[in-house]
Amino acid sequence: MGLGPLELLTGSDLTLDRETLSIVRKFRIRGTLPVASDAFDTVASWAMAQIQVGGVDSNGHAYGPTYATPQGLLYWNSIQLHENYYGQSYEISVTYGPHQKQATGTYMIRIEHAAGTAKATAGERIAGYPADSPDNGGVIYDGHEVVGVDVPFNQTRIVISYRHPQMFLDHAYLRGIGALVGHPNNDKFLGYDPGEICYMGGNATESECECTAEYSFEVSRNEEDLEVGGIEIAEKKGFDIISPVYKWDTDTDSEGNTKATRPIDYIEIIRPRGREWKDYADVFGWGGEAEDE
Repeated sequence: MGLGPLELLTGSDLTLDRETLSIVRKFRIRGTLPVASDAFDTVASWAMAQIQVGGVDSNGHAYGPTYATPQGLLYWNSIQLHENYYGQSYEISVTYGPHQKQATGTYMIRIEHAAGTAKATAGERIAGYPADSPDNGGVIYDGHEVVGVDVPFNQTRIVISYRHPQMFLDHAYLRGIGALVGHPNNDKFLGYDPGEICYMGGNATESECECTAEYSFEVSRNEEDLEVGGIEIAEKKGFDIISPVYKWDTDTDSEGNTKATRPIDYIEIIRPRGREWKDYADVFGWGGEAEDE
């Protein structure tokens, strides 16, 4: 990609009232792009990264996610991209305000403990009757097929009601968190280790005076040193699935009768497609490590 460095333009838009100070800093990008690429999306992604990471423009002027003013430190709130010439010249308008959009607001956490159900096809064998009955490896089996039973398990849901600063719930933020629905966390979030919490969606409302959102998460804790049907499982991450693979076998009882059994041959840990882990804290802007400190 032939994009040149950011260039700070002369002049800015400043708004100052009793409660809010905001300023718009303007930059230019010039260069060339491959004809086959989507120039606007390419430049937009590059510009977002440049502002959020920070640096120095072509004339030595510093830029970044914050902007110091005599009235106090401002934080970037939005970035607008203006196309002058396709693939050659673009202007960026960065709006800075007093609210740090990715780490501001007050919230209330509600934790719901409930019992869900799951179908278990194997477990730990406690006893067999009569005493000389063969060990089927803990498989729940009726002599013809693996049947399984529904068993209760702990199901924890966390619901967070968050009151954000005005104009927090913009399109970029909502689109970012929407892409996390159904994907477990790839970083430590709300005190849970990677893989233990999954964003299940929520509701958001924004008005001229405030914006509020409710976020819902399901919890499934990581586990170690499990045993299923006599097979040791070193580690099982929260939302991964234990999938036993069975085999046909025979066992001879004390009277010399041979019976068919179906013990577990081996166990696979399956992660469903489309459930890859994703980073949470950088997208939500809250709930990461700093939230626990």
